[in-house]
Amino acid sequence: MKVKTVNKIILIDADVISHFLTGGYILLLPKIFTHPMKIIDKVYAELEGFYSKRVQVDNLINLRLIEKINFPETNPQIKKEYLRLSREFGVGESACMAVARFNENILGSSNLKDICDYCNEHSITYITTMDFLCEALRTSKMTIEECDEFLQKAKAAKHRLPVTSMANYTCKSLRI
Repeated sequence: MKVKTVNKIILIDADVISHFLTGGYILLLPKIFTHPMKIIDKVYAELEGFYSKRVQVDNLINLRLIEKINFPETNPQIKKEYLRLSREFGVGESACMAVARFNENILGSSNLKDICDYCNEHSITYITTMDFLCEALRTSKMTIEECDEFLQKAKAAKHRLPVTSMANYTCKSLRI
């Protein structure tokens, strides 16, 4: 019997992108985990009103560090789920959750209030900004000082993250 293998990708949401832009480590973001990182066009559209963020994301796309993909409008299962979710959540989050659910992808989002119950209910693996920082620290892509500086910049920009120092955070074990 042949076992189905799934090449997982990380579907990145706008909040994690925003955190890494603010923290000054946007070029590192797609290199932290080994899985390819993709941004759904609906998430990309959310950056429309933020010119400087959009330009930096365009640079990541042009450098082929992140791939922009189209929302699968022709997949009725995903589209139906997206429409249902978008009544309650943001457009980008809804797109990411619907695609991640039916394509067995990894969701990169820190909007835990919005995604946590849904992801747990549907066995969707999700990683947060803190998970990215923990993995960057674990793999020596960032030092603890760089992570703390990132967190301080995020706090100064009014981003909501659980801590302002890695010393106050316990990294979880990830199996992705």
